[in-house]
Amino acid sequence: MGQIAVITGATAGIGLACAKRLLADGATVVVSGRSAERGREAVAGLAAGDRARYIPCDVTDPRQVTNLVEETIDTYRRIDVLVNNAGGVTDDGRPIAELDDDALDRAFTLNVDSAFWACRAVLPHMLPRGYGRIVNMASIAGKTGAAGLVGYTTAKHALVGYTKTLAKEVTTRGITANAVCPGITDTEMIPRELQGAIEATGADFGQAAAHYTGDLGRMVEPSEVAALVGVLASPQAGAISGAAISVDGGFTQY
Repeated sequence: MGQIAVITGATAGIGLACAKRLLADGATVVVSGRSAERGREAVAGLAAGDRARYIPCDVTDPRQVTNLVEETIDTYRRIDVLVNNAGGVTDDGRPIAELDDDALDRAFTLNVDSAFWACRAVLPHMLPRGYGRIVNMASIAGKTGAAGLVGYTTAKHALVGYTKTLAKEVTTRGITANAVCPGITDTEMIPRELQGAIEATGADFGQAAAHYTGDLGRMVEPSEVAALVGVLASPQAGAISGAAISVDGGFTQY
């Protein structure tokens, strides 16, 4: 049997592309998401037989995150790869001076706490085996600022910092932890992701998208992000840990 991989937020977009990539690399994949209907459709579309299954999980609920890990362990006896892909924008475009007290809390729960809960649940199973690959899906928003997206950018910066700290703790134990930082990627999330920046600057969607696509001159494809995840999730990537790697057409360049 190949590696056992768990991917959160995997019923569409980058998460589904990661599932396809890891399946192609020989892994068995647990697809997770909130919608059972979309989860069943995603697994059916993968056409991978018993090498793909859906387990429901709302990552803003720590009990469901723990259940995702435990149900996977009960079924497959191990988890080799954890891809914390679930996340998103909770901002509504208002400037910082107009935000309520919970603005950062909402963003952190979805983008940072969820990854923390998943790692906390999976590490007791990875550490005794001395092997694991953890990939946290950050963003170029984890390296730059964006007006109108204070919750998202702050949370993604925190996720990068969390990943680096996690790597310091576990790399000597055979477990790697890395962050992937996609640029503007061609998924259904993009109009929502850019809305805050558009409203804050007065730019239209085309102008905002052009700004964030860097020298590539187009949006990143989900498969291009998944290609990097496939490398980081592989057994051969044991020397790559604590990195925050951009897939953004040269927008950030670091």
